[in-house]
Amino acid sequence: MLKSGVYTQLSPVLFGNGTLQQVGKKAKELGMNKVLLVTDKKISEIGYAEKVANIIREEDVQVVIWDGVETDCPDYTVTAAAAIGREKAVDGIVGLGGGSTLDSAKAIAAVIPNGDEVLQEIVLYLTGQKNYAVKPITMLLIPTTSGTGSESTFVSVISSEIMQCKIGLPCPPDYAIVDPELTVGCPAFITAFTGMDAFSHANEALTEGKNTPHSDLLAYEAIRLITKWLPIAVKDINNAEARENLALASNFAGIAFNESGVHMGHSTAHALGHMYHISHGICCALVTPAIIEFAAKTYPEKMKKIGEIMGVTFSSEEPEAIGKAVGNAVRKLCKEIQIPSFREQGFTKEQILAAKPMIYKEPLCMSFGGTITEQDVVTTLETLYDGYQ
Repeated sequence: MLKSGVYTQLSPVLFGNGTLQQVGKKAKELGMNKVLLVTDKKISEIGYAEKVANIIREEDVQVVIWDGVETDCPDYTVTAAAAIGREKAVDGIVGLGGGSTLDSAKAIAAVIPNGDEVLQEIVLYLTGQKNYAVKPITMLLIPTTSGTGSESTFVSVISSEIMQCKIGLPCPPDYAIVDPELTVGCPAFITAFTGMDAFSHANEALTEGKNTPHSDLLAYEAIRLITKWLPIAVKDINNAEARENLALASNFAGIAFNESGVHMGHSTAHALGHMYHISHGICCALVTPAIIEFAAKTYPEKMKKIGEIMGVTFSSEEPEAIGKAVGNAVRKLCKEIQIPSFREQGFTKEQILAAKPMIYKEPLCMSFGGTITEQDVVTTLETLYDGYQ
């Protein structure tokens, strides 16, 4: 019997090469008259920010560029941008960049009309105990990497100084433009770890408690596309066909995990990222094989299907053997695209194990569609460190 569940998609997604040219038209249709274009310094330096601003201005929509985004979306940057947004009386947000930028744009949209205190009460909003007094400002998101899928998810992941952790603030986007041409030429290393971020979204969505046949379908297709096209894009950063397929995979994975969810793998990535400032995508890449080995005990058929997509030949139908075989296939993929191990990055096993309390106490960890014990967290940390050399 198929599992019951609700099929959802937060907002329309305009996908395809050249679709960036419609950003001004879409901003106008969304009712924007003056937008805050949220981006980072690198996007500004390569000219993308001004290019997008000019397209928007062609529709008689005013644009204020703010390029102060920092990695992992620190809450103080959200506060700074929101102050500018209020001062300039913007009525729209356009986010242009990678995951940190899109997350920043979402948070800024919520904080501008509701005040900085939103960032002090993230838990209340995340748990549904509190709703925004004023609807967040209308936002349109444009990814320039293929990994986060944030253009199709309901949360903005923020680095909170108050709570000393990474945590999600609910704020769904209103529209997204996914133009693969924006990702062509993205450096190989960034391509590698953002691609594995998308892989981790798809993998965890398959075994999170709210998974549905619809989210599963998108997750499996994302994994198929990433497995095939990520090594190609890493070897040839200008391969347009690879970029197009990875952009689609990233968006599919984002929709899948927004409908279903993520669990212990992302709790682990959040904890390690917060403690040691390791790139989120690298953490996700390194923890995913261990999560597969863990999840196979409860979902052997789903993990086997991932392996079949990746071309794995199975010698045993035992859940542990399935998990090990598929986990090793993902490790092989990570090595092919040159994801460095934690040891290569200079971290000791003790440092990685020190993340256990933060991981286990995060509610996200318990979103797995099964049981998780403290020992499961310890075993996962040991496996992700020892299993990838």
